[in-house]
Amino acid sequence: MNFFTRQFNTPSIRLYPLGDFHYGSRQCDVELVKQVLGQIEKDPIGYWVGMGDFIENAIIGSKSDMYTQLVPPREQIQAIADLLAPIQDKGLFLIGGNHEQRTHRLVGMDPSELLAEKLDLPFRGFSCLAFLQVRSKTPRGFKCYFHHNRGGGSSKGSKVNRLSALRLIVPDADAVFGAHVHDTSRTPVTWYDCTYDRVVPRYGCNYNIGSALTWNESYAEEKVYPPASPEFICVEFVGATSGRGDNRKQIFTVIRRDS
Repeated sequence: MNFFTRQFNTPSIRLYPLGDFHYGSRQCDVELVKQVLGQIEKDPIGYWVGMGDFIENAIIGSKSDMYTQLVPPREQIQAIADLLAPIQDKGLFLIGGNHEQRTHRLVGMDPSELLAEKLDLPFRGFSCLAFLQVRSKTPRGFKCYFHHNRGGGSSKGSKVNRLSALRLIVPDADAVFGAHVHDTSRTPVTWYDCTYDRVVPRYGCNYNIGSALTWNESYAEEKVYPPASPEFICVEFVGATSGRGDNRKQIFTVIRRDS
């Protein structure tokens, strides 16, 4: 696990976890991708994290069909770099996904790391624990864990359960973000910090971040998986407005393509 920290001079930030574009696939909703990136560009307190599978990266031996992807992997990387360039200064860091790992296993080169270099952003490997400090009445920031995740199954419940397993790695995280399952969800979590003289309740959330994939003629349709809606999430982290208790907030919204 790698670490990242950043202090912001605003009382809140909006975080857009981005991943699972699968650019190059026929099922990638490029217009949705452009809409989300445009929203980030216009958001004065908007920042993003790259969570893997930006590209389809269909190669020999992979489950993806290399003969139906629209452009080869090298062009996929450059296209994503071009799309992200206008919001490069709003990027925090990138982690890798399983589609990029296909190339890493074969030739030792990770397209996610290459993309990070093109954007001059940190690459944090498989996962990252980030401490995000906004302007607040208390020094308590937001501890966030990011992992591309794996498995998950096809049902809504299995996707949420797979996300819950990530929390076992950092059980006291304020927010846990997972990708890979091509679905969105928010699951609230409560735990207790115990001292010698009191018990303090703590609250956090687990988030599945969504994807840009449509269902028709996809791998999901072939395997009779239920369709997931192409959509992404945004989470606003709001610092404490008083020094009494933990009144920080996480405000969750879903971004769908404009009709």
